[in-house]
Amino acid sequence: MKVPKKLEGEGLLDYATRLSEVYASHFDLRARKPKGQFFTPRQIAAYMASLSNIRDDAIRLLDPGAGTGVLSAAFCERLLENDRTTDLTIDAYESDSDLLPFLRETLRSCKMSLKRKGHRVRCNVRGDDFILVNQGRLWKTDLFRSDEADTSYDAVVCNPPYYKLNKNSPEAIAMQELVCGQPNIYSLFMALSASMLRPGGEMIFITPRSFCSGLYYQRFLEWFLKKIRISHIHVFESRKEIFDKDGVLQENIIIKAERPDGADRTRTLSVSWSKNRLFQHVKTLKAKAADAVCRKNGRVFVRIPTSRLDTDILHVVDSWPNTLESLGLGISTGPVVAFRARQYLQPSMNASRESVPLLWMNNIRGMRIVWPLPETGKPIAIRVCDRTRPLLLQVKNYVLLKRFSSKEQKRRLYAAVSTKSDFPYRLVGIENHLNYIHRPNGNLSIDEAFGVAGLLNTALIDRYFRSLNGNTQVNANDIRSVPFPDLRDVERIGRNIRRLQESRSSLSPDEIVSDVLEIDGDISRRLNKAEMLR
Repeated sequence: MKVPKKLEGEGLLDYATRLSEVYASHFDLRARKPKGQFFTPRQIAAYMASLSNIRDDAIRLLDPGAGTGVLSAAFCERLLENDRTTDLTIDAYESDSDLLPFLRETLRSCKMSLKRKGHRVRCNVRGDDFILVNQGRLWKTDLFRSDEADTSYDAVVCNPPYYKLNKNSPEAIAMQELVCGQPNIYSLFMALSASMLRPGGEMIFITPRSFCSGLYYQRFLEWFLKKIRISHIHVFESRKEIFDKDGVLQENIIIKAERPDGADRTRTLSVSWSKNRLFQHVKTLKAKAADAVCRKNGRVFVRIPTSRLDTDILHVVDSWPNTLESLGLGISTGPVVAFRARQYLQPSMNASRESVPLLWMNNIRGMRIVWPLPETGKPIAIRVCDRTRPLLLQVKNYVLLKRFSSKEQKRRLYAAVSTKSDFPYRLVGIENHLNYIHRPNGNLSIDEAFGVAGLLNTALIDRYFRSLNGNTQVNANDIRSVPFPDLRDVERIGRNIRRLQESRSSLSPDEIVSDVLEIDGDISRRLNKAEMLR
């Protein structure tokens, strides 16, 4: 494929972006997705470059997933805006041989433009697998080397590939100490890049948010947060408009991190957010590092509050002394996977064969379960037989929690109570898109169930959870990490909710929880105002 030449007057970033579009027009998403190729939009590249602190007269830049060189071009454009001349070395890695001619042409243009302004530039294009070629750096720099100047970088800019790794893949084996379950390759790019930073160096990445709280990323995150310090996080209100041309629907963040140079006394980081990649009306919050990096139940999380109200809510909820586990409760995922049990699902209760209710997400109506709902078109029952019996649960009191929501929905958490008296059956099926909270080897009382559901349905916990988890999927492991008050307070909340439901009061779960737990009235007022504006 012929690589288009740079047009007269065309900016470096515009040129690299145009090359990405040309390449994408020849290799559609079906060819690029297995490689994790999602090219950086122009506006995002420019914003990422703006986060860089260009302080030194000599800069060594690493672009480990270079593509057509969009991020390197954005960095070079920032240098062109500088009055000071720089000695710049760019090491750009790209393992797709089809992209290398595009990358070389971008970097050639960068070099020419910078040299005209008096900068000294060296560009090294590496057609290698970044992880496999540099895997030794991850451990040698930590265990054996004290002088890293020969291979350390002042800055790393990266939009890494995104795809799940098989545990037997060469990359996963090369970095197996950081691999748990089925990770995504982007986290390995982050780890290796962090290990190649010099003290005082910085890395700026755009990645999915999943590493912040995902269970598979715990080994990586523990290592990563010991190595570097996060100084800036940018989040987007919309997940539809970041890589929209590639149809990517996921929560992406831009993260800037620095390798501490000596004793790290920094106790804050910046959190910024915008509606989309146009970066109009960007808002910024200065947050305490302790509010962002959180350790609970043997796990570490990166939380992202986006307002003073969010940080106040983190302080309130963090003060609660319990978790579901310490309350003697468990949370599990519904065992009935519809497509695997299709032959046993029924559109109605079968009088001639034993069948029991099957509950789906759309059976949640407010804080109660409404069954059956035949108008949904979904099966309402599941046949009981030897194959399905292991999938069915004893009819007890449960709290059912939706596992999925749309990011554009007002709330992330939707919980309802399913009581033993709701169903005159011995067994019930709970579909896989629901989590259920229960008391293992015991019974969840009615007041406990309504108390837990009431807490999960508050805007207070919803905002806490959004700071913790940017995904639209509500994982059981994340709920296990959410603090809860004492059991007596949970029961009081449940009793009050039941009484108010019976009296048809208009009080919300937030008002009941605030009253029982004596939450600061100013926080409650600000939370109520914020919810009205959403």
